[in-house]
Amino acid sequence: MSITRSFLCALPLFGGVVAFSAMGQTAQRGGYVVAIDSESAKHPAWTRVAQALCEKHSGRIEVYPKGNVDTLLPQLRKSAPRHVCFVSAPECVGRELVVGAAQLIRRIDDDPFGDALWGIVTGYDAADALRMASHSEPFVVRNAATSMGGVGFFKEWDGGFASDEGNRNRFWVKGQDGQAICRHVEPDQAESLADAFNTISVDYWCTSGHASERNWQIVYNQNAGFIVHKNGFLYSRDTSGALFPILSLNPKVYVAAGNCLIGHIDKQDCMTTAWMHSGGVSQMVGYTVVTFYGFMGWGVKSLFESGRHSLAEAFFLNNQILLWKLNRLNPKLRDRRIDPKGKFSTREMIVSMNGIVKTKDELGLFWDRDTVAFYGDPAWDVRCPEKRRDIDVAIDGRNITVRFLREVKFPDSIDSKDMRPVGVLLSTPSSGSSIVSANSGAALDGAVVTDFFALMPITGTHAKGETLKFRFE
Repeated sequence: MSITRSFLCALPLFGGVVAFSAMGQTAQRGGYVVAIDSESAKHPAWTRVAQALCEKHSGRIEVYPKGNVDTLLPQLRKSAPRHVCFVSAPECVGRELVVGAAQLIRRIDDDPFGDALWGIVTGYDAADALRMASHSEPFVVRNAATSMGGVGFFKEWDGGFASDEGNRNRFWVKGQDGQAICRHVEPDQAESLADAFNTISVDYWCTSGHASERNWQIVYNQNAGFIVHKNGFLYSRDTSGALFPILSLNPKVYVAAGNCLIGHIDKQDCMTTAWMHSGGVSQMVGYTVVTFYGFMGWGVKSLFESGRHSLAEAFFLNNQILLWKLNRLNPKLRDRRIDPKGKFSTREMIVSMNGIVKTKDELGLFWDRDTVAFYGDPAWDVRCPEKRRDIDVAIDGRNITVRFLREVKFPDSIDSKDMRPVGVLLSTPSSGSSIVSANSGAALDGAVVTDFFALMPITGTHAKGETLKFRFE
């Protein structure tokens, strides 16, 4: 029988309103748990990574048998942490850990939603992971880069650069003068991308287009340059086959919003670990499977760029919004577990559902639910500038105030495909309270409250300066 081993840091290492309350045996939510698998824990370099996180956050270390994160559940239920960070050598990560961790986090208490911010700290080697674990100061994104180029991208960034997935010969740079200039490049954008990464410090990198564990295609559906990797290092390869090394070690976050498989660490040397090793990436969101629906990828990008949430919070809250939508479409799917070791093909998943999945939306949400990875320390606070915010959410005791900083349009129905409730993390447990609109005095239809967060479906158009007030009843 396998059991987890717990260590303190001081010890040496080896339909309407929906309300949910935590399990009776859980303490008030808080604290930080570092979970390291038994194989990684055999190596001093990787135990030092776990120790560094533990000391930084005054946390607790749990060692679990490789491939069996479920053995962590009793300790997580007992301690009810606010953050859970999985530390693993790249050979011990894979899709299995991502899916297993996503499902584990929802089972810490009895409600069907996520119960902690979580992430995976890994790297091409332990030195990469230790660097990722060392970040402590809040980090505000100022300069950004994207594969979806255009002058509009740069509007609220101080500087950066952009390739263009639709045109191999266009490359954008925003300089210190504040002007975004489009350059004509030949034969494609590969050399320009490498040069930009090597000479311009960007804090945020966001991509779409075709990708795999081995490469990323610079221009959508064209053989017009790739980002590739070898021995932990990134290279940009142009149409002729010429290679341009990328060494961009300043800290940055990467949201692979529309890329297949790029977040899947299938072995030590892959795209994710190369971005961590030679690309300076310290937090990353990416798919471990082929993506066709995109709710998690594009949703995290949207929430993060809104300026309301850190990247870790955007990842967590977008997943809770997904569960909320999935529950309204098909409650049978929300809690259905999938085998972390199983084969992940849409055809096999449809067959395994035996007719439970009825629409593409249901399948898409279920497909995205557990298959997107968050890499990095989930407590490291990385945010976009406040000037990007459209909504400000403040909590005072049992009162929530939503203030609109610009005109915001929500769907007219909470069951609209485009509805995304406004989410907020709670600093203290709510004891399963419901949410009531102070403006109307009525219960907020479709609202969800757990002891960790609240989701508020807001409908209609709201003008700049307008406020909505809610309270826990």
